Amino acid sequence: MTYLENYEVLSSKDLHEMRDILARLTNTDEVDVIGKGREIDASLRCADLGGQSLLHITYGAVPTRVQTQANDEDSLLLFILTGGMAEVKHQGKTFDISPNTGLMRDKRNPLTAHQDAFESFVVPLSIDGLKQHARKLLGEEACLADIQFDVELDLTTPNGQHLRNTVTYIAGALDGPLYEAGNPILQAGLKDLLLTSVLSLLPNSATAALQGRPKAVAVPYYVKRARDFIHAHADMAITLETLARHAGCSYRSLQMAFNDAFGMSPIAYVKYVRLTLAHDDLRRADNGVSVRDVAVKWGFTHMGWFSKCYVEQYGVLPSQTLRSRA
Repeated sequence: MTYLENYEVLSSKDLHEMRDILARLTNTDEVDVIGKGREIDASLRCADLGGQSLLHITYGAVPTRVQTQANDEDSLLLFILTGGMAEVKHQGKTFDISPNTGLMRDKRNPLTAHQDAFESFVVPLSIDGLKQHARKLLGEEACLADIQFDVELDLTTPNGQHLRNTVTYIAGALDGPLYEAGNPILQAGLKDLLLTSVLSLLPNSATAALQGRPKAVAVPYYVKRARDFIHAHADMAITLETLARHAGCSYRSLQMAFNDAFGMSPIAYVKYVRLTLAHDDLRRADNGVSVRDVAVKWGFTHMGWFSKCYVEQYGVLPSQTLRSRA
């Protein structure tokens, strides 16, 4: 079956041409055909939903190898295969993807994949855009932390099947009744449907809030004070006593309110913010800067503990992020 047939960007057997356009659209550094005498038969289609793209990509009935490097772009790529399979290594995990198992690729981390007869929907997702959409669903005070997804996605669950059906429906609508309609209201509706489905149906750090709170819960003023203090003083020693005193409330009130607002304790939020800042520094580090330099800067004096926490949050070792910096 051909998806997005009216939105063709490329149809080519020229491997170099495919490499060039993938580098621009998905930051893919290398694409190679595996085996002598084999020829790629690639196609790429891309539809725009008012600033949100929906792509479909095929490589032909050949095995291929894809490799990407980490970059500074805070964005994701959702892959929902329509045929073929691939063995993927990403964020410290090695697993197979297929029409039953999707992939959420984080462009901030490298990826290697060995593909066979690969064809897939690809949904580029801005992390800032997802956070803005989450605030639209939950209220302006919600989901202030980085939204994180599982990298390996089970599409056989009811939620996974519904997401696949939604993406297929949107592609069919764009090819059918909405082709050349040029209606920005309809495009915005499809964009909202796509982003809402991604946030609501795929496991992520905002799932509990999206499933448990149909509308916004106001964040108390004392939580805002503590939150702002954490972001402004993340490089300094911060205790619960300091936060409670600055916020003007009791320890217990602050603990309960932080759990309600962010799904974690105040001290866990401090650790989250510091790891986020360390991650940014490692991705942008100059030559000669070590993991220890960055860890100590953000209050981590025990390297084993820092590495453990970093892997839990980002799926890779801090040294891997440092080596793959732009």
